[in-house]
Amino acid sequence: MRQLVQLQEHRQAFKQAGIGVVAMTYDAEALQQAFVKEQNLDIPLLSDIDATSFTSLGILNTDYEPGDDNYGIPWPGIFIVDPRGEIRGKLFLEGYATRVDSVAVLNYAQGLLDPPAQP
Repeated sequence: MRQLVQLQEHRQAFKQAGIGVVAMTYDAEALQQAFVKEQNLDIPLLSDIDATSFTSLGILNTDYEPGDDNYGIPWPGIFIVDPRGEIRGKLFLEGYATRVDSVAVLNYAQGLLDPPAQP
């Protein structure tokens, strides 16, 4: 969940760009809330402990089978969702150790969501 700390560090830049941030992990809500309190996070955090959402979105890490302690881990990444609720883009990485950088996410989202410049 350390990537949440990085998102929090750039929260104001996302806000100034008009971009909201919501995160989802496979961790139980109690573990999430302890981390949120410890790190003083204000990013909304969703829990998908049964991997239903991750499976539906096609981002469930298939390296782990049901019953494994790590089952439910998604591929790390982000979706860019426009104000109509449509997915405009996504950045996902296979593997668990690498994450998408928050500044790269901000730049990518701005490129997708900003209206094209008028000639």
